[in-house]
Amino acid sequence: MGDLHGRTVESRAGVTAFLAGVWLIAAPPILHFSASTHAFRPYWWSMGLAVVLMLLGMVRAMAPLDVPFAQPVTIALALWLVVVALRGDGWVWAVWLNQLVVATVIALSAGLALLIGLRR
Repeated sequence: MGDLHGRTVESRAGVTAFLAGVWLIAAPPILHFSASTHAFRPYWWSMGLAVVLMLLGMVRAMAPLDVPFAQPVTIALALWLVVVALRGDGWVWAVWLNQLVVATVIALSAGLALLIGLRR
């Protein structure tokens, strides 16, 4: 029963990472982020991280306990997203806030899954 609980927690964290990646890609046109001088340049780091987070989230959702290094990698990617948000030049506050909130959600869900996994 404990194994089923661990798989469920890890799958949910993977789905959260996947949906957060989808949101990172969809946020600029939905929230009408005004790009600075170049249209795509301010967002290419977050878009790239979003694709990696989506792929990692799919792996975590489909095979939750078969890839044990996925949780720390997801947390590292979320922290990298925070660094990208803090280093953004010429961004509006909505971009900054969006990336910080998404990174926090990803890091918290992966950290919680890691904590629950270590308790087993």
